Formats: sequence, C-alpha cells, structure tokens
Amino acid sequence: MDHNYFAEISRDEEAGVWYVSDTNFPGLVAEAASERELQDKIRELVPELYELNRKLFDELAVEAIPLRMMSSRLETIRLAG
Repeated sequence: MDHNYFAEISRDEEAGVWYVSDTNFPGLVAEAASERELQDKIRELVPELYELNRKLFDELAVEAIPLRMMSSRLETIRLAG
C-alpha cells in the first residue's frame, strides 16, 4: 500500500457541504458543513480507520500517518456584458 496518503477536499455548492472527493486512505469517507470541520473530522477518522484496517497497512506499528489534505472549490464567475 502507498505510504503517501492524501485526501482531496471539495465543496458541493448544491448540497452546501465539503466532502472527501478523492483519497487513497482506506475507508476515508466524510462530509461537513465547513472546510475546517471536515479537516477536524478527518483528523479524528484517520486513527480510527487505521485501527479498523490495520491489516491493510504494511507497517506493524506507527506513531503517525502523514496525510496531505488538498482543497478545491468550483465557482461560477459571471462575465460582464
């Protein structure tokens, strides 16, 4: 399994939530009302998911897991005219 974990965070304007739109961390699925809330939720979920899925990880025991969080937001920008 890849040791460079990431979570892409995107905004769904229609639903009004931020969510994990792409990740390579096993089982990471989450959404929240704000980007900050989602980041906090991810920080809580990663250790829990590690424990639940320990056999999927090559490491037998780790003290920390690096996870790169990237955010994006699609906006529609009206043109003058």
